[in-house]
Amino acid sequence: MSVFQKPFVNSAISWFFLGYFLILFAERAQSLVRIGRNSFGELYKSGFDGYVDTLSMLSLLSAAVLLLFFCRGFWPSLTHPEVQPDYSMLTITAGVLLVSGMVHTENTVAPIQFAAYGMLIVAMVLRALQLSSGTGSRFTLWYSLIFLTVFSMAIPVMYRSEISNATLFHIIEAAVSLLLVICFTWMLRDLFLGQGSDLLRWVPMILAAAGDAVILAMRWQESVNTFVLIFLIASLVLFAAGKILFALIR
Repeated sequence: MSVFQKPFVNSAISWFFLGYFLILFAERAQSLVRIGRNSFGELYKSGFDGYVDTLSMLSLLSAAVLLLFFCRGFWPSLTHPEVQPDYSMLTITAGVLLVSGMVHTENTVAPIQFAAYGMLIVAMVLRALQLSSGTGSRFTLWYSLIFLTVFSMAIPVMYRSEISNATLFHIIEAAVSLLLVICFTWMLRDLFLGQGSDLLRWVPMILAAAGDAVILAMRWQESVNTFVLIFLIASLVLFAAGKILFALIR
């Protein structure tokens, strides 16, 4: 038996998930508390603020309820390595919380958010190690993991814009961000359920390419989101190269 197939890996994965939940929840909560500490109305001083703050609150509340009451096996798995949590619900909960991280509220602390995402990525790597120890498609699994990680970086964070069509831009950016979080969660769930040996899926890639392109084009004169641009290009390259490599392997 490989060391990564031993029960302690279940607990390690759960602890990294817990780190992701606690860190991102705390960062998002402090932002909302600091915004509304003097007046609740500060959360709704503009249409943009009202949307991102409400979405963040709903995301935090929903994730907390799911984690506390619906993620079977998660809490026992922290101290009992032989218990494997319900990865289907756990990854969905991770996606629900990620929604709050994809909107830029006042007092956002980006480095703390990246620390949370790092925890999730480590959990993904550990699960891949656990699965690759007993699969014949190790290359495609690890390639898919790299693609999924890069794809997640191409999800746009919703920022306030002052362009002439700002309202339309915000609506499009909100829709693209939510759709890509859903796509990421779908692929993340499949990875943890052992169905992630080929995550090079057309629908997420097309949505990312089209959605990010529209967002980048609309805001190009105001500000270029270099981060999203770089990771979108990287995702497209990995997707195209992966399709060729996977076809050759098969």
